[in-house]
Amino acid sequence: MIRRDWTGAACTSDKRKWLGEMNNSSQVKPFWKRGISPALALWLIAPVFGEMVSGSTPLNEYISPISIVLLGMLYGSGALLIREMLIHWGKNWRRLLLLGMAYGIYEEGLMVRSFFDPGWMDLGALGTYGRAAGVNWVWTEHLIVFHAVISIAVSIVFVEVLYPGRQAERWLSPRGLTWNTIFFAATLPIGALLNPYDAPDVWLGVCWLSIALLALTAWRARAAAKEASPGKVPHPRLFWWAGFLGTFGHIFIVYHTSEQSQPPFIVSMFLIALFDLLMVWMILRGSGNAQSWDDRHRLALINGTLSLFLILTPLVTNGQYPIMYFSNPVLLVILWWVARKVNQRVNSEHQAGATHASSLAS
Repeated sequence: MIRRDWTGAACTSDKRKWLGEMNNSSQVKPFWKRGISPALALWLIAPVFGEMVSGSTPLNEYISPISIVLLGMLYGSGALLIREMLIHWGKNWRRLLLLGMAYGIYEEGLMVRSFFDPGWMDLGALGTYGRAAGVNWVWTEHLIVFHAVISIAVSIVFVEVLYPGRQAERWLSPRGLTWNTIFFAATLPIGALLNPYDAPDVWLGVCWLSIALLALTAWRARAAAKEASPGKVPHPRLFWWAGFLGTFGHIFIVYHTSEQSQPPFIVSMFLIALFDLLMVWMILRGSGNAQSWDDRHRLALINGTLSLFLILTPLVTNGQYPIMYFSNPVLLVILWWVARKVNQRVNSEHQAGATHASSLAS
């Protein structure tokens, strides 16, 4: 079977071999590749992005061994299972986001049931604004988008950027796949114990049905992408700003409208969807239908998105979690350092590719 990258373009055996040679050359491997497999890296990083970077679980609460294990079982195992599905079906951004949405419904609708619980601790004004028929509708839309983008898409692509020579490979053995499936399934009864909110059975059934339909749609989604749009891809810096401002715009619409209790929540949900689709369109247009960019641009988009949370959360929590004044700047420095290393790696690959092409031509 021909493997494909996130663009939907074929990743041939020759291309994978050349990339592998480039990344396994005489260069010294970064420390994270010496003892950490990409599967373990994703298992550890996904909950950091989904919980700590977003501000839901500050560092002092996250470093508890119980928190690390439970969040790893949820976010880490969930991201690994989705990635294995994508490797089997053929990777593209449509499938990635659709399965990420299914994950969001699983976590928030079935495990912790924040979609339905009016007293959920993070709701604030969203516990009343947008609540109808026993569902927190604006919160539901917001969390589905958040988990699809941050918990799943950003986590998977970020780790793949760290391991460029293994982007087209399976990361789980059959035994690893079995254990992560067990871990992920076990989070459902654990969530029921931690938050025993009695959600209506009909809405729980709707959640299961929605997950099944999203998974089916992802499976049937075409792997082949449109041809790349002509034109030069913008500088990675512009993708950083797209991630930063796009995340800010989404959050602003969600929380500003809820605090003002206007316009009607149906209008707010429409505005959120319209804004998010506009951002997707702009990113696809700037990246040549996601075929003309490289890891520098993808990582810049990711870092811009994460940076918004890292900068904003200490400000909006009003000093409630002082640890954020330490952890968030450290995470920002780490993101900058990773971007610097990736830029160096991609630039060297381009130079080597140009040299290789000229030698073949001669």
